[in-house]
Amino acid sequence: MRMRHGLLTIGVGLAVICVLAASSQEAQHFYNVDREVDISGSVRQVIMEPRYQDKAAFLTVVLEEKTTGKLYTVEISPAWFFEQDLHQGESLRITGSLVTEGKVNLVMARQVRMRGEMMAVRDKHGFPNWRGGRSQQKKRWKR
Repeated sequence: MRMRHGLLTIGVGLAVICVLAASSQEAQHFYNVDREVDISGSVRQVIMEPRYQDKAAFLTVVLEEKTTGKLYTVEISPAWFFEQDLHQGESLRITGSLVTEGKVNLVMARQVRMRGEMMAVRDKHGFPNWRGGRSQQKKRWKR
């Protein structure tokens, strides 16, 4: 009886720890190539915030679509990877995966086009091109 009670206590304790750990993390979202969209518009806000377990400052923008005026939150990449300054009012064309989180339209960028150049921040399958860390030295922007 004591052993059963002890195992039950341990099991309940582990369940509580798992629930607390899961609730403290942000909701995870994943790149879905079947939900790719192309959006052209202008930057309304540039946001640098820690994401994905607070590993690095992540470059995120609020983009107003040119034709509809609809707002999208666009996750681009870790700030160190992007290498360009973005400014409010700047024109961008984004190809990425649309993720709807409540009333927020989130786009995980795969390609960013600006100033006549294109940067692939993810490969054609949606895997981040920044994987491998800062030691990557290949040219990222293409004309």
